[in-house]
Amino acid sequence: MKNVLALSAVLIGLSACDVYVVEPRYDARDKFAGYYQVEEYSNTYDDYTYYSISVYKDNYTSNEIYISNFYAANIKVYAYVDGYHVSIPYQVVNGYEVEGTGSLSGNDLFLDYSVNDLTTRTYTDFCDTHAWIE
Repeated sequence: MKNVLALSAVLIGLSACDVYVVEPRYDARDKFAGYYQVEEYSNTYDDYTYYSISVYKDNYTSNEIYISNFYAANIKVYAYVDGYHVSIPYQVVNGYEVEGTGSLSGNDLFLDYSVNDLTTRTYTDFCDTHAWIE
């Protein structure tokens, strides 16, 4: 009988406690967001181009970012973030076909992508890009 009373007292005591677990809100896209200086190497034309881009989060999805001034062509492309990796799905933006992948290492963003200018009908440009936070 004493064991039952002791167990009842413990159960009553535990039911009176509220335990709240507060998990920090973490958005993987935060580490990508910012203004970058870009050094882009064109494998197709064996040429370097220097410009700047901005990366910012989409307000309506949990894993999407936008890259503005992509390819120094004043176009905005979207990409999906998965940890430290980014995927630029196939898309046509203002006469450019774009797709590629990338990764983040510290404050450096590395992108490999292809761009096809549909208005000039030139060769598909395959680019390796190194971008760093200003």
